[in-house]
Amino acid sequence: MGVILKKTNLNVLFFTPFYYQNRGNATTARRIEKGLSREVEINIFPYEEKVYDSSVKERMEKADIFHILHFARFVKWAEKNQVKLDKPYIVTSGGTDINHSLIEDEERYLPLLKKAKAVTVFTKDAKEMLINQYRLSDEVVHVIPQSVYLPAHDRSRQPLPLPMGTPKLLLPAGLRPVKDVLYALRSILMLKTNFPEITLLIVGANLDHHVYSQVQDAVKKYNWLHYLPEIELSRMRELYEWTDLVINTSFTEGQSTSLLEAMSLRKPVIARINIGNCSIIRHNENGMLFQDHEELYHSVKKVLSDKKIYNHLCETGYQTILENHTIETEVESYLNLYTK
Repeated sequence: MGVILKKTNLNVLFFTPFYYQNRGNATTARRIEKGLSREVEINIFPYEEKVYDSSVKERMEKADIFHILHFARFVKWAEKNQVKLDKPYIVTSGGTDINHSLIEDEERYLPLLKKAKAVTVFTKDAKEMLINQYRLSDEVVHVIPQSVYLPAHDRSRQPLPLPMGTPKLLLPAGLRPVKDVLYALRSILMLKTNFPEITLLIVGANLDHHVYSQVQDAVKKYNWLHYLPEIELSRMRELYEWTDLVINTSFTEGQSTSLLEAMSLRKPVIARINIGNCSIIRHNENGMLFQDHEELYHSVKKVLSDKKIYNHLCETGYQTILENHTIETEVESYLNLYTK
């Protein structure tokens, strides 16, 4: 249980690339807004979705501190709009920022981090990378794991068009190359021998035309594969209740909100080995990890064939959320940095 914090007069302007589209950054922004709104005055500006105009400039003037999500996108947007930061600011970085953007163009992105009041990352590995490879101070970089925010679902609404078949596998991910959403197909073809009625549902926004086209072709080819475009965050609970198992096939992750959401609802998770996924999952303890098609095949088969293992992963996964990913702890950590 987190510490109960008194409301402060602090005015925070939170810069997020997305807020309205249902993708990872938007989920993070909404969650932080929900948690912090009880403690500070927080204003959200989705800089990839809204126009930078005089009203935004006024909010920047009134703010005591800025909080920036996704530094690579923010730097590009700030350059384009000639935005100058004249207040203390905190940067929160996910996986794409550190694992791709910073490596590709350190000279462009590192100055923003160097001048920050604090830089927060989701994992210890990400912190070590910023300190050891990019010479950021240990006192500046902080690890704040993501928590879970699933708004209440209005059950009076028309149910989602979810596919038949069992067991049911769910892969929530926006369609872009780094998510590698079709990676599991080979393993599922192997699983058809053990589970003839198996079904896989991919859910996520169309963020890349080429990947979307590949998914559409695969859906036409395999009658057990289904795709559902992005849905409201409040409806994700319906998907987790429908599925038997949640998988993640991303090349890289900052820290997957879909894995955390699934674990919070006592659903077992199987994820590809990467820094972000390994920060959440301990193999055979609170989930399963894989690095190739054979391991994915054996992991899914093992979890779905043994009820004892299935139930164990559900319960230990849920305990992981209670111990390491509560919104109270996340909010307290950010508030401490704001007021430090």
